[in-house]
Amino acid sequence: MIHFRYHLISLAAVFIALGVGILLGGTAGHNWFTWGEKEVLANMSAKYDRALKSNQELKQQMNRLHLEVERNKEEVVHLMALRYADQLKGSKVYIWPESKGSLERITRLLQSVGVEVAALQEGSKPLDGLLLIYADKQPQWLTEWDKANHVLLVNQEPDSVAKQWALLESVQKLLTETRDAGEKS
Repeated sequence: MIHFRYHLISLAAVFIALGVGILLGGTAGHNWFTWGEKEVLANMSAKYDRALKSNQELKQQMNRLHLEVERNKEEVVHLMALRYADQLKGSKVYIWPESKGSLERITRLLQSVGVEVAALQEGSKPLDGLLLIYADKQPQWLTEWDKANHVLLVNQEPDSVAKQWALLESVQKLLTETRDAGEKS
């Protein structure tokens, strides 16, 4: 039979061993854990710095590309002006918008090739020139007008160079047809 004293001593030894293990594990393992934590933070900081640098480089590249696109747009506008200036210079185009929207891009485009742009009031008829209607469909008052072949319907503002070029091509074609019809009569 084992004495109660041996049970008590063995139980005390277990608790002492547990306390010593916690004490040693807390002090010795703390340095390892802190070192690992510092390494993870250093890696994250390095990745963040690389991402910031990459972001700055991409912003600079985008700015360069944006400047190049703007320069190319200016060159295309210059080419359009050269292409259509002789044929369209001095022509008159009346613009009627369906709603009170901004027609600045269309007006600027037409003026860049020498076209005189004027606003048209609803119901009035242009005496000389082409009527450019900026609307989804032809207005009702236009059906009563007998010169429907001098009308160009534009349902969206030309936001790209290709659309601007197409608009100038249409304006040039209709103005040529108008001039040819005027010369025949």
